Amino acid sequence: MNTSIARLLSYLLHPLLVPTLFFGIIFFAAPVAISNLEVFNAQQSIDFFGLKLSFKGGLLLLVFFFTFLIPAYLLFILHKFRLIRSLTMENLADRRIPYLVVVLLYTVFSFASFRYLSLLPQLTVVMASVTFSISCVAFVSLYWQISAHATGMGGIVGGLLALTVRLGVTTLLEPLLVVILLAGLLMSARLRLNAHTPGQILAGFVLGFLVCGVTLYLYF
Repeated sequence: MNTSIARLLSYLLHPLLVPTLFFGIIFFAAPVAISNLEVFNAQQSIDFFGLKLSFKGGLLLLVFFFTFLIPAYLLFILHKFRLIRSLTMENLADRRIPYLVVVLLYTVFSFASFRYLSLLPQLTVVMASVTFSISCVAFVSLYWQISAHATGMGGIVGGLLALTVRLGVTTLLEPLLVVILLAGLLMSARLRLNAHTPGQILAGFVLGFLVCGVTLYLYF
């Protein structure tokens, strides 16, 4: 794998995009996993700044807005004001403030989904598992540079596997295989870029896999 492809994979599968990817797979490959989702999708639409979307499409865009666009913008502001030296955050010291910001935003979004989307309880469970995963990464990153990329992909693999086993949703098998392949490629890319050691990548993957896998298996 050359460096350009490794960088592209790191951008496309950035940890901040994990919630959008995770929810996107569930919404469109296994909507039965989310109580009332199909009912709402058949009866309601979402007006997102004048853009008329299906309920599932609007909800996914909302997830993208609050878990990627807003955090990414705030990280850009932190970089602009020199509170972090690099947007890629290769340095351990550069990761602490950004992780704190992301954890706070994800926590707020988790509570908002619990408060305003109470008829879609599994939505909160997924978001809470993602939030707890990134919280663990933030804590470990105070002392050690664990891989957030690997944690994100491990979370999706663990979560999809848990849903497949727990609910018997066979429509998730193909997305699960694709995600496993992407996870392998991404971890190879992070090694190619010398962003992490094998141990940091393995620890990140196991962390995400266990947190999301166990949470979704127990609470779905």
